[in-house]
Amino acid sequence: MDVNRLTLLYFSVSGLDLLGKLDDLDREQTIEYIYSYQSPLPDHGGFYGCPRVDFQSAEIDKCNNQPHIANTYVALVMLIILGDDLRRVNRSSIGHSLRKWQLDDGSFCCVHCISSLDSESDIRFVYCAATICYILDLWHAIDVEAMTRFIYASQSYDGAFGMGPGTESHGGCTYCAVAALRMLGRLADLPCKDLLVDWCVRRQVSGFQGRIEKDADSCYSFWVGGSLQLLGADFLHPDECLRFLKRCESQRFGGFQKFPEAPFPDLLHSYFSVCGLSLCGLLPPLHALLGVSQRAADTVSCTTAPGGTLWSLMPGNDASQGTVTPATKPERNHKSSKPLPRQAALCVSVLLVSVLLAYARSHLQSRPGDN
Repeated sequence: MDVNRLTLLYFSVSGLDLLGKLDDLDREQTIEYIYSYQSPLPDHGGFYGCPRVDFQSAEIDKCNNQPHIANTYVALVMLIILGDDLRRVNRSSIGHSLRKWQLDDGSFCCVHCISSLDSESDIRFVYCAATICYILDLWHAIDVEAMTRFIYASQSYDGAFGMGPGTESHGGCTYCAVAALRMLGRLADLPCKDLLVDWCVRRQVSGFQGRIEKDADSCYSFWVGGSLQLLGADFLHPDECLRFLKRCESQRFGGFQKFPEAPFPDLLHSYFSVCGLSLCGLLPPLHALLGVSQRAADTVSCTTAPGGTLWSLMPGNDASQGTVTPATKPERNHKSSKPLPRQAALCVSVLLVSVLLAYARSHLQSRPGDN
């Protein structure tokens, strides 16, 4: 777990904020601790997940001290939660890393690749990249259109999203895709949105499943519940979700377990259960887009980001949800692209199959002599 120190700290800091206990932390000390994980290298920017180790060789140093895209995301949102002005964030060096993290297919890996086998690359890191660009106004550092195409290509036949093209729909991946598209301003162009909402709604079986035919899991109260919020679909049944989360609460240790029958709670499921409690209306509002409290997100609207970019609330529907966005539109490297025709064709195919099956059933039932 050593390489995930900042991620685990994020679960704690953001969770305490939602619980109204952020003042229990020494904010300045926590901010300094987070900045101690920032890479000092101008072309190798971002935040490490564990303390940096010094090497005599610069090349060995770069290979072994790898800023991580997920740790960079959680570092930035924690600094926002704690009220930091982000002026010490090395924005330009993070821009260099974003260029290295993005692959030819538009996806993002999590560390600077030495070879194609050195890093995972999937929709999770696309979300991290989108959030980093959103907070620091670094859209010009990436290929926005390639990123968008990758997200659309990761949509499955049932409307939800998997890790990448051709993969099984998953609650966490669906959240990452929906949130990234929302930040990109491309959610309105998403095909099969009704199918996507239907998929999310059907994942609630008291608590929420992460995939079809799986047991309910406490963390998906955020991943799927947050997706529904971002889609503007008010279909979450809070009473059932709250009852499930109550069963997942550890009476012995505190916190929340993955399943009611799991032996121990853990930090990840405890945090996302707290997010679920917020989405159910039991705790202060959650800003699902960034994964922070609405209180923290609102503070960004009166802050100047590095580089002097003023932040403001997005007009229209997003303003009512407190969505924060740069006052200037993100620069894009290519002409605007439309959703992939393949996705629209896929939706039509699903509908046609449904109609044909319904017709076949009715035809068989109406055959004379059948019992």
